[in-house]
Formats: sequence, structure tokens, C-alpha cells
Amino acid sequence: MALTEQQKQKKAQQKKQKRKSATSANSTQLLQEKLAPYIEHPFYECLIPHNLFEAGIGNILVSRISPQGEVAVCSFIVDVYCLGVKKALFKTMPIPEYEKVFKPGIVESHGGYAFTKIKPACAKKLLDGATQYAKDLGFNSHADYHALKTIFGEEKLGFCWSRYRYGKDKMPSYIRGPNESTADANKIVATLEKSCGLGNFHFHL
Repeated sequence: MALTEQQKQKKAQQKKQKRKSATSANSTQLLQEKLAPYIEHPFYECLIPHNLFEAGIGNILVSRISPQGEVAVCSFIVDVYCLGVKKALFKTMPIPEYEKVFKPGIVESHGGYAFTKIKPACAKKLLDGATQYAKDLGFNSHADYHALKTIFGEEKLGFCWSRYRYGKDKMPSYIRGPNESTADANKIVATLEKSCGLGNFHFHL
């Protein structure tokens, strides 16, 4: 029996989704393989912008260092007001490059605001909390986040006494980013309307 146009479109969409899932799985595996050799090395530092919860978004840097002086760093761009981890990347470089080029570049991108060192346990707690907050609102973190969070390893990190409160003024707050189209922004607001209800979140388009 011949397929209708609607059935053809549905079948094509399912194939597209399968390819996308397979590509994502391969990407996750490749990142984990790249990161794996560094997980046994000690932490170098974990940094967050001093004004992260005032600005609502910023980079969290988690790094380890090899005996040869190579820094492996995961950078997570985190929206603590709404969307969780928006971007995640992994790089390796010598200490001088990290200290003189990479880290100053990150600080400069934050308007020169100072970064604060925190314990690995606190960096993990902050990231886990932000991703769960976003998930509860209906948003998924960046596709590479789940691969790169393995930088924390399986070792016991100790306890983090810091308490992190997500959202702004006790409500989710969406601020449209420079890389989000009008369609993206409208979709995010629609998701917030569904999960929170009108009047129970802030947004700035």
C-alpha cells in the first residue's frame, strides 16, 4: 500500500532523528575518549565568575593537570537563571598558554570581572543544580555536557557547603542570547509558559 505524504514525512523525520541520535552518541564517545587520559590527574583549578548569580550567565572552568604540565580544561557556559549549560567545550594546552592566553581571554569576555576559585565538589554541585533546574523547566543541557562532566571523575570530591539558588527573584528568568533567533526565543518562552504558567517567570527578548 502506498504511503501518504504525511506518512512519508513522518518516516523521513524518524530517520533524521535516528541519524541525529547516532551522531550525538558518537560525539559523546569521542569526547569521553579524549578526556579519559586526564581524569586520573589532579585538579588544577575550578573557576567561576565572581558575579555569576548577578549576571545570570558565565563560564565555569574545570581543569586538571598532567605531570608534564599540560592543562586539560572543560569550559561550561552556564545560564543559572533558566537554561542550564548552554555550551560545553574541552581543550588541552601547556600551562603558559592556559595562564597567559586562554584564561585571560575568558576573563576579558566577561567584561574583566574577577573569577573566584571554588572546590571541585562545589563546581560539580553548581553544574548539577543548574542542569536539573533547567530540566525541571523543560530544557536540555548542551549535548556535550554529559560527556565533559566526566572530568570530575569517580573519586570522592568531599562535601560542598555552598548553597546555590537558581532563577532570579525566586522565578526562572530568560534573557535572550545573541545566538538565539526570534523563533528560538519564542519556543523558550512557550516552554516556560507550559512548565511555569503565565506570570511565573521573567523574560527579556
